Parts: sequence; C-alpha cells; structure tokens
Amino acid sequence: MSNEIINQKPTVERAKELEQQVKEGLLQLQAGQDKAMQACHKMRDTKAYKALGFSSYYAWGESALNLQKSRLNELALAGEVQKELLTGIAVNEPVIDTAESFDNTKLSDSISVAMDDEEIDFEGEQVNTESIVASPVKYAFTSAELAEMNTPQLVALAKAPKGERLAVLDTAAIEAKAEDTPITTHIIKAAVKASAEPIEYIEPSAEEKAATIKKDHKSAMEKVSKLGETLKDLDTTNVNSEEIANWQSYLDEIKKSISVLEKQLGY
Repeated sequence: MSNEIINQKPTVERAKELEQQVKEGLLQLQAGQDKAMQACHKMRDTKAYKALGFSSYYAWGESALNLQKSRLNELALAGEVQKELLTGIAVNEPVIDTAESFDNTKLSDSISVAMDDEEIDFEGEQVNTESIVASPVKYAFTSAELAEMNTPQLVALAKAPKGERLAVLDTAAIEAKAEDTPITTHIIKAAVKASAEPIEYIEPSAEEKAATIKKDHKSAMEKVSKLGETLKDLDTTNVNSEEIANWQSYLDEIKKSISVLEKQLGY
C-alpha cells in the first residue's frame, strides 16, 4: 500500500465509524472493570471460592487470578460500593435508556453488571414509584460520572458509612463543580473526611485522671530503674569525675520529683 493511500484524508463517514469504535472500546473496558469488581465482591461475600476447593478467599485470588491480597480487597470493596451506588440510583431515579443517550447506556450497562442475577426488590425497599416519577432525587453528579468511577475513587468512597455513600458522592460532585474540575479521588477523600461526625471531647473524671497519673508514674519508675541499672554497669574508669557527678545529680533530681509525686498520690 502506497503512502498516498495511507495518508489519504478520511471521509466524515469513516471518522464517525472510528469514533463509534472508540466509544464501544471504552464501554467494553468499563464493563470489564465493573464485571471484575462485582465478581470479586460476590465471590468474597457468598464464599463461592470454597466451591472451587479454596478455604481462603486470598488463596483463591492468588492462585486463580495471580492477584495479591491488597488488590483483591480493592476490587471486592470497589464492587461493594459500586453496587450500593447503583442500587441507590436505580431505586431513587430510574434511568430511561434511549438510543440517543450514550451516557444512559453506560449507566444501564453498569447497573446490569452490578445487579447481575440479583433483582432490585422495590417492594422490599418500600419505595413509592409514583412519587419517584413526580419528584425524582437530583444529584450533582451525572450518569456518566457515576458509570465511569474507577477503583481508587470507589475505594476512597468506601470509607464513608454504608447508606451514606450516595450523599457523600453528591457532596464531592458539588465541590468538583465549584472548582470546575472532574470528581477526583482527592475530592472524594475530602468529602468523606468532612462527612465524619466530630468526636465530642469528654472531660475525664477525677478517678480516670488519677489512674492515668498512676500509669505514667509506673512507666517513669521503670525507666528510672533501667537507667540506674545501666549506669551501674558502665565502666566509668576513663570518664571525668565531674561528668559522673553530673549524672548522679541528674538522677537525684529525678528521684526527688518522683518522691514528690508519690506523696501527692498518697504512697
């Protein structure tokens, strides 16, 4: 084939065909990732690996998939989070798939992978489908952003409490929109951290304070005792007598401080 033919400008039809091939390839990549995550999640939670002769989930992952424990955990955890997100979306805002909507197709495929042989029990969820149609829940993230979430993003979101991950992702999406950036793993981590309930400081009681002081006292005494034993065993023949006196003075100060503390504690 000559260079003239190879370098020939493609037609609009050919360019559209290539574009469609790229889109299909990306869909296949995403579907492959989703399928792997969901399969690892179900293999772990249903203990299906035992049916294959493995007593350990990690032994199965290493032997059958050549995956280390950390990577296997990531996939299973990401699958768990993805299923929660997609189930929440399917329950709160059913997606209407149309031939014109590439984003909806991707989300529909993701939901299909996540649900697989597990149907969503709308009755069990006690969802009023009429109210969903009338006033659907609106999220700041798009269907495409949800369908394209990668493993690191899903794992980051896993640190949010179960049942709250959709809300945390929505917060991350609002933040990303404010910064005019995509939803990154960093933004998700910040949203998860911000969603954590602040730990209320409780003033320890007098008894608890006393117990802490006694514990610290015991630890200090043990250290002094070891220090004293170490100094006794040292060969100080070639050490300046003035330095030895300084060491002794330092030890005496420590002993005096401990003695004062003992009196305060009632020893």
